[in-house]
Amino acid sequence: MLGPEFVGRRVVVRIRLRDARPGRRFTDITGELIEFGAERWRVRPAAGAVVTIEPGAVVAAKAIPPRPVKFSEIIGLERLLAETWPAVETEPLGGWLLRASGGFTNRANSVLALTAPEGGLDAAVAAVEAWYAARGLPAKFSLAGPVTRRLEDELAARGWEARMETAVMVKALKDTAYEGEAVVSHAPSAAFLEQTGRGDAATAERVFGAGPGRAYAEIRRGGALAARGRGAVAGDLLAVTNVGTLPGLRRQGLGTEVLAALEAWGAHSGAARAALQVEAGNAPAIEMYLRLGYAERYRYRYRVRP
Repeated sequence: MLGPEFVGRRVVVRIRLRDARPGRRFTDITGELIEFGAERWRVRPAAGAVVTIEPGAVVAAKAIPPRPVKFSEIIGLERLLAETWPAVETEPLGGWLLRASGGFTNRANSVLALTAPEGGLDAAVAAVEAWYAARGLPAKFSLAGPVTRRLEDELAARGWEARMETAVMVKALKDTAYEGEAVVSHAPSAAFLEQTGRGDAATAERVFGAGPGRAYAEIRRGGALAARGRGAVAGDLLAVTNVGTLPGLRRQGLGTEVLAALEAWGAHSGAARAALQVEAGNAPAIEMYLRLGYAERYRYRYRVRP
């Protein structure tokens, strides 16, 4: 059977029909478990409205593997996410995109490789190594789950090391008003850059960006930046990044407030869905995002020349 820890997972629930008749006593409901309680369960099927289930009618229930994500969805998300996190310097290489930003973040200093390279893998990898070496950076690939499995296998066979597996989580947005204490602006504050710039505030400011397509939500306590987060819109997608709270102020709901402010801004700006990226080993963060309606779509990781 299921428990509250399965919220956010895909499940199948068999229930006893009230109007049972010969040959049709039960029915199965398959979808995402979005609520689990003593009074009711709620399941969101892939198509159709959310189904409310009385626990007493449940005959059997179990978690099942998620539906395979289409390659087209992964490729589309990766391209939109790349638009919201633009590197300082880019250069196309066949179907790949080389990105460099002086070492500021993995995403902005790795190859976005979503299609097969032109001219063969040997020549393409050699070009990647030369390009990053010329900039004093390690050669690094960003590999999006099943889309890049063959490339990842090739790089692994060549000795490239796997680093930092990351889950991409997505939820649908509703255009609702936000009335919390987070303040949203279109440019990062000095305190925001200090907390998230990793010692290179100037490069961080260039990657983060400013203007109508960018949002920075901040909560201040005693004049200090207590919690913050960044939002960026590309197409129908709101990409949420840099959500964080000062250590002494965690577990007070500030991160949730920041996220709610960014989601409201994104929906008002025309985004239909929100996406965020979280390290696969960060179980508390993943559990929080599941409770807030996010669902994992796929994972990516990096391969680095040792």
